[in-house]
Amino acid sequence: MKYLLSLFLISFSLITFAQNEKSKMRVKSDFTAEQEAILKTKKMTLQFDLNSSQQQQILEINKKMTADHKKKMEAHKAKMQSDTKPTSDEKFKMMNDMLDAKIKHQNEMKKVLKADQYEDWKKSNKYKMHKIRENGMKHKAHAQHGKKKESGKQKMKSKPKS
Repeated sequence: MKYLLSLFLISFSLITFAQNEKSKMRVKSDFTAEQEAILKTKKMTLQFDLNSSQQQQILEINKKMTADHKKKMEAHKAKMQSDTKPTSDEKFKMMNDMLDAKIKHQNEMKKVLKADQYEDWKKSNKYKMHKIRENGMKHKAHAQHGKKKESGKQKMKSKPKS
């Protein structure tokens, strides 16, 4: 019996350790902004069959986008470490700037891509955003430790069926 229990504990700890290592690998990359831009451009080349002119133009767009993104992430990390919450005006400014950047990026992509490539690009962006939101919701639910799920179940039970 002790043998089975120890075997179970060892196998359980190995499985848990392996899952933690996998999740650590996906967390973040240490690429520079230029390296990220090159990789993103090559992925887009494969996905949308870009010609060399389009590749060069999109590489420049991606370089600007990744550099800006890295700067904003560093500023965001600094704010998070200072434990000061942004005011509503600051939140509005951040959201407004983000939306302006998305509109600018979309217009730049529209100029570079052909009509069918642009439609495919928009579809892939919608799919990616859907996946990001879906994963974000899973993480938020997990962080809440099921507190909202329990209260939601109680509410559903109390509602009369019509």
